[in-house]
Order: sequence, then structure tokens, then C-alpha cells
Amino acid sequence: MKKFYKENRVFVILMGIALVCIAIILALLAGYVVKSSTNDKYGNRLNGIEDVRVDEGKIGEMESKILEMPKVSDVKIDVRGKIIYYNIDFQNEATIEEVKNAAINCLEFFSEDYLNFYALQFLITKSNLEESDAKFPMIGYRSAGAATISWSNNANK
Repeated sequence: MKKFYKENRVFVILMGIALVCIAIILALLAGYVVKSSTNDKYGNRLNGIEDVRVDEGKIGEMESKILEMPKVSDVKIDVRGKIIYYNIDFQNEATIEEVKNAAINCLEFFSEDYLNFYALQFLITKSNLEESDAKFPMIGYRSAGAATISWSNNANK
């Protein structure tokens, strides 16, 4: 071993330096992978959600009040991150104005703090949809802090 070291001293020193560099690179890479896998999938976008959290009780209350609205046959509400998804199914005789008014009434469930934090998305369908009614399904979206709900093009036909 001493003979090999004496004959290849430069090679041994360079290999030692290379192994140390490879070990450092692998440690940094492993640290990066572990850190990125333990972070929240939303990053820091949900900072402050503790102050305006929508719990299961609030969702159940909203669903029951929406079901009380005229011509509503089914509703499902899902909260993911900063978006509240409303899937509302109406009876066939519901008009576009009634559908839009029902979505606007959904804004009344929240105080201004909630409306400035959450975006709302509405998917409006009709049960027993007839082929002649090309206006449905309709999609409405209200970004956080916006004053109005924007509707898909077929809502204006």
C-alpha cells in the first residue's frame, strides 16, 4: 500500500478530493429531496388560512341552505386550498337567471374576510338535461376579492 501511495501520490490525493466532493454533492442532493418532499404542496400560499378556515359544519350548513333554494335538486361543496368548489344540480325548468341568482346568493354565506381569501368556482348542471339546452353545464368563477362572478360563454347565449 505504501509503495502504491508513493508511486501514485498525486492520483491518490486527487481521488480523495473527488470522493469528498461527490459525498458533499450527494448530501446536498439528498437534503434537497427530503426538504422538498416534506413541504406543503401549496407552499406558502395558504398562509393565514387558520383565520378563515371553512370547516365541515359550515359546509353542511351551506349545502342545506342551498338545497332549500327553489329548483335546486342536489349540491356538493368541496374546499381545496384557497378554492371553494360548488357543484349545484338544478331541475330542468330552472332558467339561467335563477341559476346565476343562486350562485350570487352563495356569496352571502361568507363575511368579507372569507371573500377576500377564497376563490369560488361554480359548476352548474341540470338533472335530466335535454339535448336542446346547450347552455348547460355552466361554469362560474369568482377570484378572491373580485366583485363579480365570471361565467362561461354558454351562460350568455
